[in-house]
Amino acid sequence: MSLLQAVEQYLGSIDTWPAYIITYIFAETPSPRVVEELSAFFAGNAVSKTLAYKLYSTCNPEAANELVRQLFYARFSLWHSSDTVRRHSMYYAVRIKKHVRLNVPYSTELCDLGENQVPVTGWPTPKLVVGNTATPMMINAALRLVSQKQL
Repeated sequence: MSLLQAVEQYLGSIDTWPAYIITYIFAETPSPRVVEELSAFFAGNAVSKTLAYKLYSTCNPEAANELVRQLFYARFSLWHSSDTVRRHSMYYAVRIKKHVRLNVPYSTELCDLGENQVPVTGWPTPKLVVGNTATPMMINAALRLVSQKQL
């Protein structure tokens, strides 16, 4: 199974992910804001931090360093340990196709959040698929390589 397939088991096809998330993973220079948004997206959608970071660092060479890994893991851990952080962290929930905030304390059952995901009103639905990113050709080339990377 490829790395991308393993992540898609949790999130569905990459063509159903928000274009801004795809851009962050493949093309955006890592920053605290990017890492915070990616960690909320992956954690909120029940992807493990190890698998999420492996995808991120494989897709974005700039993310493949110890400082980014530590920041990514720290944000992931904070998301899982702080009810306040989780309630204030907005992320795109792939199952319901909306930006949401969690309205519950942390639980090990994050993969079945259901009614505890509170849609964020007034937030536009993001554009989906690689073609809606700023660099679709570069991302498609990287996707071909990542699709071949085995776990």
